[in-house]
Amino acid sequence: MNRNSINVLAIILVINLLPSCTLLKHKTSKKKKLANTAQLKQIDSATAVIKKDIPIDTADSQRLLIEYTAPIWQKRIELKTISAKAKMHYESGDKSFDFVANIRMRKDSIIWVSVTVAGIIQITRAVITPDSFKLILYTEKQVFAGAIEKANEFLPPGINFYSLQNLLLGNPILNKSNTVNVADASPNWVVRFEQENYIEQALYDKTDSTLRQNHLITQGVSNKTLTHILSNFETINGQKIATERKLNAINDSTAMQVDMSYSNILIDEELSYPFSIPKNYTIK
Repeated sequence: MNRNSINVLAIILVINLLPSCTLLKHKTSKKKKLANTAQLKQIDSATAVIKKDIPIDTADSQRLLIEYTAPIWQKRIELKTISAKAKMHYESGDKSFDFVANIRMRKDSIIWVSVTVAGIIQITRAVITPDSFKLILYTEKQVFAGAIEKANEFLPPGINFYSLQNLLLGNPILNKSNTVNVADASPNWVVRFEQENYIEQALYDKTDSTLRQNHLITQGVSNKTLTHILSNFETINGQKIATERKLNAINDSTAMQVDMSYSNILIDEELSYPFSIPKNYTIK
C-alpha cells in the first residue's frame, strides 16, 4: 500500500490506496516517464525559489503592499455545501490510470468521495470529518477507519481536514497562516504564507483576483512539495470556481501528477453522504 506523505488532498487519501487495485494498473509509456522526470525537475526548481525571501524595498513599503492587496488574498470561496463530478488522470512512476471521483462536501463538517472506473465499477468510498475518517476499498474488501490522527499515516504532519477542504475549494491550503510578504509579479500578485513547518506561495491574477497557483513545501525539506494549478473559472452561485486543476507532488525522489476536470458543480444544495460497510469486510 502506497503511503506517500506529501499527498494532501482528500481524494489523494483515496488515491494512496488505489494502486493496490488490479483494475487500475497499466504501464506508463517511455514518453510519459520522461515527462514525469522533467516535471520533477521543474517543481524542484520552484521549491528553490519559494525558500528564498521575496525582496522588498523597505518594511514600510511592504506593509503598505500587504494592506493594499489584503482584499484579494484574504478573500475565500465561501459556501455551505458543494458537490461535483471530477474526471481524473493519475501518473506516478510506472503507474498511470483514469477514474472518476464524485465529491460532496459540507463546509467544516464532512468530505465524501466515491471513486469509480469504466463508468460503473465502484472502487472506493470515503468519508472524512474534522475528527475521523472511514474508507472502503471494495476491490480488496477492506475498510480503513479511525480517528483523524490515524489518517496521518497517509497525510503529512500538520495537514488536517481543513487543509483538504481548502484545496478542494481552491483556497490557500494553509488554514491558519501568517502573511509574510507580497510581491508584484505582473500579471500576478505573489503572496507568501507561513504556518509552523510550512511555507505556501500563492499567485493571484491581478485582473480578476482569482487564485491561479499555490505551492506548498515543508520548511527544511526541499524535496517535499505540492503545486496546485487552477484554471478555466466558472461563476456558480456568485463564486468563481476553477473547473480545471493540476496537482504536482514530490516526495523525496517520487513525482506524482493528478489532472482533474470538474463538472456538474452544485453549490448550497441539500446533499446526502451515504456510507455503509458490507458484511464480511475486514476493518483495519
